[in-house]
Amino acid sequence: MPASPTLLLAWLALAEPAPAPAAAPAPAADVYALDDAAFVAQAQRDLEALQRHAEGMRRLEEDMGRARALYTQARAVPYTPDQKQRLVSTWAAFFDYFVSVEVIRQRYWEFLKAPAPTQPIKHGWGFLLTHGALTTELARGLTFVDLAGGRPQLEVLLDEPSPEYGLPARTFARFREKVVHVGTATQLFTGDGYKEQLRPVFADSGAMGQPRVTWLFQEMKDNSRVARGKLARRGAPLFVQAAAGVTQDSTLRAIFPVQKAVAEWMGDTRVHRLGKPLITREQVDAVLARMEPGDIVLARQNWFLSNIGLPGFWPHAELYVGTPAQLSAAFDADPDVRAWVATLPGGGATFSEHLAHAFPAKWAEYSGQDAHGDAIRIIESISEGVSFTGPEHGLHVDYLGVLRPRLSKRDKALAILRAFTFQGRPYDFNFDFFSDQTLVCTELVWKSYAPAQDMKGLAIPLVDVAGRRTLPANEIVRVFDREFGQPEHQLDFVAFLDGREGSGDAVAANAEAFRYSYRRLKWDIAQE
Repeated sequence: MPASPTLLLAWLALAEPAPAPAAAPAPAADVYALDDAAFVAQAQRDLEALQRHAEGMRRLEEDMGRARALYTQARAVPYTPDQKQRLVSTWAAFFDYFVSVEVIRQRYWEFLKAPAPTQPIKHGWGFLLTHGALTTELARGLTFVDLAGGRPQLEVLLDEPSPEYGLPARTFARFREKVVHVGTATQLFTGDGYKEQLRPVFADSGAMGQPRVTWLFQEMKDNSRVARGKLARRGAPLFVQAAAGVTQDSTLRAIFPVQKAVAEWMGDTRVHRLGKPLITREQVDAVLARMEPGDIVLARQNWFLSNIGLPGFWPHAELYVGTPAQLSAAFDADPDVRAWVATLPGGGATFSEHLAHAFPAKWAEYSGQDAHGDAIRIIESISEGVSFTGPEHGLHVDYLGVLRPRLSKRDKALAILRAFTFQGRPYDFNFDFFSDQTLVCTELVWKSYAPAQDMKGLAIPLVDVAGRRTLPANEIVRVFDREFGQPEHQLDFVAFLDGREGSGDAVAANAEAFRYSYRRLKWDIAQE
């Protein structure tokens, strides 16, 4: 069935882009410039991410429901510091998921550039992702607004700037304006109608038989029902008060706090700067020459953020183990390490021999090369699970920080042994630090260096985020900053490569710059 001209015109009217400010970066080529195979591969990755983000938002809703008394607390009863911390961390995590969904929505926004009759694959997938993201934003966003809105004490708290959680001033006010905007509500209604007329196109696109598409259709249906119900209760006043905004407010395409026209650039960069980090490989190699087994790596790739739902500029942490030769040189001749290894079951006179005997399959994988022909040097927890990776994956990023624990060789060897034990376990999308069966990136580092009776380790405290004890990567940098210059500091500075998105490169920065880095906003693109 051909698409309705009326609905197409409605989408076109709503999709009219806002003019870009002079200071905004030039947009990159959009996702629709990819060939069909690359487009579908990217769409499937984004659908998987959308599902994770939607499930994360639902988990937060459940947590908020259990703490409903906190959200409805009388204005005359001031919040305690612990209550404030829980409220702000929950809001920051929710907003993080919301912005991540918005990135997906904007990436596929211009599906009308791929006409259904001639490009059904791009048209069908593009519509599904942009509308699926929109319904998620509205259903979850309106639910949050219903719970938190209209409560002056809470609104003031959520609107206060909170750099440690990546929140600029008035974030909640602008969020609320978006999710109850007449324009986004109209997109919901027109999109729901257009979806029903596109079923033949979805079939032609090949999307109907793909994993997670069944989930997406049910998700859109459920989200639309929730959003429509909440919008209906707001009634005509919403449209009367906001009617002028359709012509006066040109921000429908852009999500705050990102600048106008930069959000779409952000999404495009995530596709088209793939494999082109701000840090050069030459810079990576220079840092590698200064690294030692046991070092802790902090990494960030703009718009490839792991740990969505956790606050902070630094999203990822890794454990550097070096090559097998470097590992052997660092530990095998150390008397303390050799004495400790002699007490371990599994055989081997040296530390590297013990790893090879105790973990033969893992040692064989670690002793090999990555897909780029580089020697394995890193253990990190990524979406595929706790993995051995090389410098091209773990270090060739947009921002890179390296810290060295001030511990004995024996403690560092024990940490690496623990990491080998965890290798192969799944990634922990629930950020549950009290289970060893799945691990998030910082959890791998934290548990590898956790103090024990036979190990001094690192005392890095967990923090509460949305009612859960966890460890954003930012906290590792915060501990370094707090202890810097103190006699008992636990971490030494090794290197900081500071990305510059505007100029497309990175510069070597000092310890002072690294100390400040965790205060940067997570979604900031100026990056100082």
